[in-house]
Amino acid sequence: MAFEYRNGREANRFTILETVGGGVGMLDYDRDGDLDLFFPGGGSFDAQGQVTGRVGGLFRNEGDFRFIEVTREAGLNDASLYTHGCLAFDYNQDGFLDLLVTGYGGCRLFRNTQQARFIDATAEAGLEANDWTTAAAAADVDRDGWPDLYLATYVTWAPADDARRFCGDREREIRDVCPPQLYPDAPDRLFRNLGNGRFEEITEQAELVPQGRGLGVLATDINRDGWNDFYLANDAGFNHLYLGAGGGKLHETGLSAGVGGNEHGLAEGSMGVDLADFNGDGLADLWVTNFELEDNSLYAGLEKNVFQHATLASGLAGQCFRYVGFGTGFADFDSDGSQDLLIINGNVFYTLGQAPFEQPAFIFRNLGDRFENATQTAGPYFSVPHPGRGAAIGDLNNDGALDVVVSHMNAPVAVLRNRKPPAQFLSLRLQATQGEREAVGARVLLVDGDQTTVHWIRSGAGYLSQFDPRVIFPLTAGARPEVRVEWPGRKVEVFDNLPLNQTRDLVEGQGRVSP
Repeated sequence: MAFEYRNGREANRFTILETVGGGVGMLDYDRDGDLDLFFPGGGSFDAQGQVTGRVGGLFRNEGDFRFIEVTREAGLNDASLYTHGCLAFDYNQDGFLDLLVTGYGGCRLFRNTQQARFIDATAEAGLEANDWTTAAAAADVDRDGWPDLYLATYVTWAPADDARRFCGDREREIRDVCPPQLYPDAPDRLFRNLGNGRFEEITEQAELVPQGRGLGVLATDINRDGWNDFYLANDAGFNHLYLGAGGGKLHETGLSAGVGGNEHGLAEGSMGVDLADFNGDGLADLWVTNFELEDNSLYAGLEKNVFQHATLASGLAGQCFRYVGFGTGFADFDSDGSQDLLIINGNVFYTLGQAPFEQPAFIFRNLGDRFENATQTAGPYFSVPHPGRGAAIGDLNNDGALDVVVSHMNAPVAVLRNRKPPAQFLSLRLQATQGEREAVGARVLLVDGDQTTVHWIRSGAGYLSQFDPRVIFPLTAGARPEVRVEWPGRKVEVFDNLPLNQTRDLVEGQGRVSP
């Protein structure tokens, strides 16, 4: 499989548009049981310096890590946007995943026709816009059973802005890209799904904060009150935590909750974001990657919507301080029941950064309440630097081991196979019947004796990417655990006697209701 994200660097325009990069999408678009891969293509600049789009790539999974490009026949040969991110979600609730692609100039919504093809439904869905969109997440904010759409936007920028501005070292006559602080913030947007194939904007009604340079967004029910929440990673500004308040409203609590910046109360340059229970206390912990000369931030969840900065206590301080973090995610890579961490790095500056443009990636093994650097034993990919951006985590060959796909800047994508599958595992896919189908906001608990492992159904995790939507629990030999599903805002159901080493749909209403 050969594909490269291109940012137009060869035009020597040194625009901020070139810094964002692209993500990776994992989705089973044809419902054959295998995760297919989609890559936004980026773009370039014409002779007049105007932005031009580039076709992305859709690759069908044929099994055993064989992928065939099907971009054109699937109807995704669209080059109308300079693209960045992707999100797979079933906006019309027909059981087939649709695809949203973000970028400079708006977004594109491609509806899955159920015949291994997509058609552009942007206009009919009411999502035509000219914003510079980056990350996206889908979650039901008003509990009407339809997934609503959060679009993060970056800055207000046009090609002429950088054509007349010099950033870099004048004495040495070295030009480089300009930092985001030189451009006005662009407000994020929230769209309510009307259930008839169309969306309406409810940004003002939801009371979104107009400030923020959004690059990462995650949606789930973080505080377990039955309403979906959103965590926003903003570049060179405070991050936002929006708690669902009912009626389509969101209440911003980033600073008061302790997740707006670092342990000194300062804003950071944040990119990728994820959520998990890293320390086994059953509470949601938030994670965000940051700019060079800033530690990445781990926030340990406490009670009552409060978090504690835990980067230093968890052993992560200083590990990636020199680097610019982008793609990231929690995942149990070694199948020991604890959530490890993946971090993909790459500079935004071509020559004038604190570290080179190409930077090393890291894996940190979870030891329970802290992490240790396991990069040196993670495989050849981690032994050399890369111009990293987005990454997606999922089980590409259905063996229970989580694999990784990474998008690079102007270099081929990398597919990293996890060669240590568990002896046995549960692979679960939720299907809600009394709410939006993908059940974003639900919690899935694996109960094995006195040990409980928790997983949140979330949307938008990582950086500009789409992760495997399945929940995969590695099991110890002979284990016969039960699975508890806390459906968002509804009942709790127990599922047991589940088949091992294959994907099972957990359908709401088919489990045993728990008190």
